[in-house]
Amino acid sequence: MLDCSRNAVATVDTLKELLDKMALMGYNRLQLYTEDTYEIKEYPNFGHMRGRYSGEELKDIDAYAASKGIELMPCIQVLAHLNQIFRWSEFESINDCNDILLVDEPETYKLIENMFRSLAENFVSRNVNIGCDEAHMVGLGKFLNRYGYQDRFEIVNRHLRKVLDIATRYGFRCSMWSDMYFRLAFDGDYYKNSDKPIPPEVLERIPKNISLIYWDYYSTDIEHYRKMFIRHNGCAKISRLDLRCKICV
Repeated sequence: MLDCSRNAVATVDTLKELLDKMALMGYNRLQLYTEDTYEIKEYPNFGHMRGRYSGEELKDIDAYAASKGIELMPCIQVLAHLNQIFRWSEFESINDCNDILLVDEPETYKLIENMFRSLAENFVSRNVNIGCDEAHMVGLGKFLNRYGYQDRFEIVNRHLRKVLDIATRYGFRCSMWSDMYFRLAFDGDYYKNSDKPIPPEVLERIPKNISLIYWDYYSTDIEHYRKMFIRHNGCAKISRLDLRCKICV
């Protein structure tokens, strides 16, 4: 996964050079992490002055990756990590708080619909990482003022089901980072108490057509990773999820 949303956006030529090196090393997939740095024609301020990729540039990169035997997989955000778009007044109505989209707001799903339309037009791959990580304050901003306090686990699940319905219409198979389910199950904890499995009653509420991805930047302890793998394998077994673990150390 290449982060093209914080600090700098790689140029097309730089991405092609990276793809050349990846091909030599035997890689077969590149996740292009773009929070708002890809074009959505219906929203000209989405990624404005952020170095976003145009649709034509994404098609060019996608074709080049395919020529090297590499799948270019979109990696976006459909819940949090969208702080940059809230600079613009047109997105104010769909901001819950901080960098988080307002769940249950129709305009939120209009934006997400157009996200997937853009991806479908510019990527051959129908695998997509929809993010959904670190939405720590979901349901605690504008949502709270409008609807009152609700079970935050259900807020995330309800939003995810709506997103998956949209993704399915465009033929996408979705994965997401796993931390929000762990945090909501363990009072905000993702990495500690790694001997504890996610309770079955929580697992049964996770949509079956989503793959969970384990991410971890913070440990050099092999035992820590072993325990987290076991946790995620249990998650896959009980909820019948197609688990993929990715570690960045």
